[in-house]
Amino acid sequence: MGQGPYRELSMDEKAMIKELSNFFYPKNIVVVGVSAEKNNLGKNIVMNCLKLGYQGEILSVGLKGGVVYGQRIYKSLEEIKSDIGLAVILTPSITIPGILEQCGKKGIRYVVIESGGFSEMGRKGRSIERACLEVADRYGIRFIGPNGIGVINMENGLAMPFVPIQQDLHPGSVSILAQSGGVGLSYLAFLAEENIGINKFVSIGNKLNVDENDLLSYLIEDEGTKIILIYLESFSDGRRFLEIASRSTKPILVHKSNRFKESAHIAHSHTAALFADDELVNFALKQAGCIRVNTMDEAMDYTKSLTMPPLKGKRLAVVSRSGGHAVIATDACAYYGFKLPSFPDSFLKKIEKRLRAHVIRLQNPLDLGDLFDLDFYEYIVEELLKRDDVDGILLGHGYRPKSPEQEASRKLVQRAAQLMERYQKPIGLFVFTESSEIEYLRRNSNIPIFSSPENAMRAFNLSYRWAFRRPIPIRPGRISGKDKKRATDILKKNEGKKAISLKDSLEFIKSYGIYTVEHMIADGPEDAINIWRKFNSPIAMKINTPLFIHKSDEGALRLNLNSEKEIIEAFEKF
Repeated sequence: MGQGPYRELSMDEKAMIKELSNFFYPKNIVVVGVSAEKNNLGKNIVMNCLKLGYQGEILSVGLKGGVVYGQRIYKSLEEIKSDIGLAVILTPSITIPGILEQCGKKGIRYVVIESGGFSEMGRKGRSIERACLEVADRYGIRFIGPNGIGVINMENGLAMPFVPIQQDLHPGSVSILAQSGGVGLSYLAFLAEENIGINKFVSIGNKLNVDENDLLSYLIEDEGTKIILIYLESFSDGRRFLEIASRSTKPILVHKSNRFKESAHIAHSHTAALFADDELVNFALKQAGCIRVNTMDEAMDYTKSLTMPPLKGKRLAVVSRSGGHAVIATDACAYYGFKLPSFPDSFLKKIEKRLRAHVIRLQNPLDLGDLFDLDFYEYIVEELLKRDDVDGILLGHGYRPKSPEQEASRKLVQRAAQLMERYQKPIGLFVFTESSEIEYLRRNSNIPIFSSPENAMRAFNLSYRWAFRRPIPIRPGRISGKDKKRATDILKKNEGKKAISLKDSLEFIKSYGIYTVEHMIADGPEDAINIWRKFNSPIAMKINTPLFIHKSDEGALRLNLNSEKEIIEAFEKF
């Protein structure tokens, strides 16, 4: 996977990215809203930073003062004499504008607001938001939030969530932007369960000041981030998101919820998110080169696939200890258009010598249900990875925990991870055993483990598509050159009709300044041939009728016609 931008950044972009680094690498932090009381959430932020080994000074402020984790709680920001790099605020929403004012006077220019009770709660909350923006604008403060759970940076131990974070997070290359703190924490838990390392995490909440576009720009340039996972319920500025994402050479997975009107009121009530047409979102994300995911399971499978070496071809070997799983895996290969190359007889004969009953016909897929020498499994996997006509392996294995095969099976999984790294070819490993054993393997192996051959193959398909993806930076243009009279004339002409012809549809779009491909009407084969000669390039032909909505489904579309013979034949088949 490539890193860095496809184009040179502007001076303003570089300045913004440098500015945002203060949220991830502050020299010290102050947590406002801390007390020694048992149920205080602010002290959890202090505890999390201590637990992850944050390298800077951690200061605490709370009205009652006192001591927490052996450190003094100051009663106000004014009591702190040292300069402060970043403030984290967790106090009632009504107090936030005043605390921001204190931050401004203290010279604190970077703030994370974790409190709720803003626009997601109605008119009063919106009024508080306006007051926060006014203070921030006056002092030049940038802030993340409100209504989130802050930032985690595994590189320096910075950890702002107000809930205790789990012990098994470890550093890695996946960074997360999440509009919902709860969903973001779920993703952190899932990644930890899969033994996938985290680099950075940001809960953006209501994104009142710093939004997902600012942070996406930062993560695209961030050296520690190799994969970006985003959970959104709304876009702050879809056009800007499109432009930023399209330049990325890093994979961007987008889990966009709030897809239907039925979920809009729920999303608005907890993050003030607005509903957007989901089909439009689909097209925009695809155009920007993002990977759209619709479920958390799908996001995890895709993330796992992107942590493996990329799949650079469509030739796969299927190896399974279960014939049924081999059949399912083969179906999945065929569904996604992958090929299963034949193996040489010399290789198959070596395997056959190790079988017990010799009741299974060897081929690709390899059904190894009759092979009980697990060390020889390693040999088979390595020999297949060595082959030039094999781009990756779907490997299925099953065993019972606490059986004589347990240790050998665990060793096989570890060896598969090593071989994948050595030969830089992906292994889609699916293991059928008890859930406790799956959990052990995931936590103790450096290879993703999939729940089924179909999920492994779906992930392989993404890996293959991503391996050949190249960024195409786009700058969404503004519509210009509108001809409203022409548009009105076309509508009047078609008044009362159930559908508008293709020609009039294209002319209508064109009248609003939207680019359309050059098109002409052909009354017969000779007209079509003359048009082809005029264009001097391959052409597409469609039947000009409103009767067919999806013309390709009706056989009313022909593509890439580049000779008189092809054009005549296309006309005859219409």
